[in-house]
Amino acid sequence: MKQWIAGMILICSIILLSVSGYFLADMFLQERKDDVLLNQLKKIYEDFENGEATEISEEKVGDGDRNMDGGLASPSVHLGLLALHRENPDCIGWIQIEGTAVDYPVMYHPSEENYYLHRDFYREYSANGSLFLSELCNPDTSDNLIIYGHHMNSGKMFATLEQYKDSAFYLEHPLISYNTLQGEEIYEIFAVLCTPVYTGNDFPYYTFTKAEDARDFWEYIRAVEERALYHTGRSAVFGDKLLTLSTCEYSQKNGRIVIMAKKINQ
Repeated sequence: MKQWIAGMILICSIILLSVSGYFLADMFLQERKDDVLLNQLKKIYEDFENGEATEISEEKVGDGDRNMDGGLASPSVHLGLLALHRENPDCIGWIQIEGTAVDYPVMYHPSEENYYLHRDFYREYSANGSLFLSELCNPDTSDNLIIYGHHMNSGKMFATLEQYKDSAFYLEHPLISYNTLQGEEIYEIFAVLCTPVYTGNDFPYYTFTKAEDARDFWEYIRAVEERALYHTGRSAVFGDKLLTLSTCEYSQKNGRIVIMAKKINQ
């Protein structure tokens, strides 16, 4: 009897080890696939004159080389971004924070909520997913662009945002570069906050995409600054274009860490 029980335990252990090994191998292969794809995308992005602008005429522009309103992409659009946009029209930007792992294309698929949450650039399954612009936003007309990304244990995607809890990290990385079909945009971070979401009594930063008027804008900025983890000495005024980066934060249930920035002229 004891031998039979010991045999069953051994068989169960072998099965569990086999299943665990299978999932670990699958995760490793998925990570490797994602790394290879990202390197390919970066090569495309960087090989096109390393961000230099070009004149784009009607003859050179295809149907996919247009902004969300149907107009031509800006003459100052990054050539690498334009190449990626031609490859997949859902690719509408490339975001970078110098000195961090944030260096990714930004996707936009407004017809379906969270479409790229678990999809890669080519719309295939990926645990890492892609950085994507909220379907509530319009890239051309919204006052506030909200970009989501996973907080991966590997440090990929938006895991870096966690480090902005430390004001020293903010001081070393205060700027966000966002190349779009309208040209390069530089944003200065002015607030970092942590908040729960979908609790019925949370701060709905994820719904603010366009201010109704100056008062609406100021009320939003005041709500942001009241929740900020520390003072940056920066703020935003009515008329500023905002950029919001959001990812999961694990010190609270349904937590999010949110980075708020405003567009600056350089």
